[in-house]
Amino acid sequence: MRTYKIFFLDHRSIYLNSIGDAFCQYGNQLFYQSSWNLEEIEAGIAYCKPDLLFTVGCDLPLFNPALDYLPELCRKYRLFHVYWATEDAIHHQNWSIPFVQKIMPDMVWTIHPDCVAAYEALGIPACYFDFAFNPRIFPAKETANEVYDVSFIGHPHLDSPTFRYESFRQLLVPLIEAKKQVHIWGGGWGENTLQEIFGCTIPSSQLHGFVPYKQTSRIYHQSKVVLGVQNGMDQVSQRTFEIMGSGAFMIGSRTDALTRLFTEGVELILCDHPEQATELFDYYINRPLERRKIGLRARKAILKDHTFFHRFAKVWPALERNTEKKGRG
Repeated sequence: MRTYKIFFLDHRSIYLNSIGDAFCQYGNQLFYQSSWNLEEIEAGIAYCKPDLLFTVGCDLPLFNPALDYLPELCRKYRLFHVYWATEDAIHHQNWSIPFVQKIMPDMVWTIHPDCVAAYEALGIPACYFDFAFNPRIFPAKETANEVYDVSFIGHPHLDSPTFRYESFRQLLVPLIEAKKQVHIWGGGWGENTLQEIFGCTIPSSQLHGFVPYKQTSRIYHQSKVVLGVQNGMDQVSQRTFEIMGSGAFMIGSRTDALTRLFTEGVELILCDHPEQATELFDYYINRPLERRKIGLRARKAILKDHTFFHRFAKVWPALERNTEKKGRG
């Protein structure tokens, strides 16, 4: 297996400490640049002399001039550019395709298999590379110091009509309406965030604001129930792998993807209507041994099939072939 010197152009901890850290564990050497200042980017590349440039998702707006400069920079320093399209398939047309047409990467990894053909139609080699789990960042749940009845970590992201809207309606809203102690971390929440859409209000005492990425495992460990909100019926969110991989007990929306990948009632609990959410909560909240067993089986399932090392094993041969074609092998 060939390893690379990777220049990771991004500032977000959720990616630097997940796939970025996993790159290092896989034997690669990683440099990261958190600024999109053009002079600083080139100075960093000139100093580090990497083989690969790696970019992810939507770290900056489409009109940023740095995007137009990346293809020239890759030619100048003979960099092989991999872009991980984490906005697929929901924002495939309005974000991923315009973004890729600007930066013109040498390869795209996409979290949705149906999007591979669209990138290849642009003449760009592409592979399916889903979200995954990094065990080094999310250790096993060892103690029963559960101080939160229910937790959710994430932004609202209710500005576009995705399945996330329905997932909130199934999981979060009924528990809030039933006056359960639902604790929420993440930006964009306010006391009236859900008021206009769902007609309910989250008490300010249950809104905790931003939490550093590396501290999310602690919250999962300290929660009796973690809500597995999903963005699409045919995709699994990054946090799903992290919740289950940490050994937490997760109640998620019943989706095609979750029922395909995991065993309901064994590794996770699934819900598909609001009334069921409160029933499931009331049943499991006082059954710590059942929750513990399901959490342990969840972690085992994630470690068996859904770490970044499983994902790398599938895309690395294509990466090696394509870097060799460009003269970086």
